[in-house]
Amino acid sequence: MRMETTHLLPPTAYWSQEWYEREQQLLFSRTWHLVSDEAVLLEPGAFVTYTAGLDPLVVVRGLDGELRAFHNLCRHRGAPLVAGCGEARTGLVCPYHFWNFGLDGTLRNVPQPEQFPDLDPERWGLLPASVGTWAGMVFVHPDPEAEPLRDWLGALPDNIGSYHPEDLVEVADDAFDARCNWKLFVENHVDVYHLWYLHARTLGDYDHDRFEWQQLGRNWVSYEPVRSDLSRRRRPDAVLHAMPGIDERDANGVGAHALFPNVLMASEAGYFITYACRPTGPETCTIDLRVRAVPSADGEGLLAGAKAFILEDIEACESIQTAVRSDRFSIGPMAVDHERPITYFHQHLLAALAAE
Repeated sequence: MRMETTHLLPPTAYWSQEWYEREQQLLFSRTWHLVSDEAVLLEPGAFVTYTAGLDPLVVVRGLDGELRAFHNLCRHRGAPLVAGCGEARTGLVCPYHFWNFGLDGTLRNVPQPEQFPDLDPERWGLLPASVGTWAGMVFVHPDPEAEPLRDWLGALPDNIGSYHPEDLVEVADDAFDARCNWKLFVENHVDVYHLWYLHARTLGDYDHDRFEWQQLGRNWVSYEPVRSDLSRRRRPDAVLHAMPGIDERDANGVGAHALFPNVLMASEAGYFITYACRPTGPETCTIDLRVRAVPSADGEGLLAGAKAFILEDIEACESIQTAVRSDRFSIGPMAVDHERPITYFHQHLLAALAAE
């Protein structure tokens, strides 16, 4: 018996501060987050910071070459140690009272040690978090005992066709602030129904009637080929540098994928992009876009192509956001196949929020 396609969330899920705070605590503080390209963290001392739900984190390359993640909180008074990204070969030093922590998280030095006669440095190292890598991308999780990243990815890496993002490099990146709840953007990504209409210009070369998708537990993958009635594919010059090892099917199609809860992906012959939808408030989010391709690719051209359809998606989601507070706002009947991935997304979201 086929599952009923239905919308499971109330309108308040898209604007309520209570919903937002619950998601920050029970979802985003308990999941894996894409935070960086691994190339940014090659040198000892290189670090990036990221706030995962309620938890400020830092990922750093140690002097021994190992990647580690910690909660970005000084163990003295809780001040963040570093901000943004940069280099910290001398250690992570709190700007407030200059407590100094090694790149392995150990407490190395406390100014005026006579003020702390009973301090045991081994007890006051940085609190660890989890770090993992996949295909040249770095992920972090606030829990030091988190489910391994490979388990969180599940079957997704084996179901994205012949694409090998690990053979690519990051050639461009950008970020877009969107005036919409993050869930609207994720729902839009897995909604097949809108492709014929919202993206008639930007994705018109693809045969939406032959769209294929699979729900892989909490994750989602898809593929659609180029329209067979096109005598010549209107491929922009920027995507002519195909990935190594791409097969004929993938060279003539496009993939869209979603890693629960908010890491979205798109793959084409010439690129593999991620656009993580990071919530910044009940009615706002930021889309962190990263483009992976061969080193010789036109990064700016690929970025422009990705922006074309992403900005269409943002505009549509922002338009819905303006209506969700209306007493008359409601969700009508949904497309039984083309919108069913939204129901799956809601099921996994509600399960995460119920798992206290």
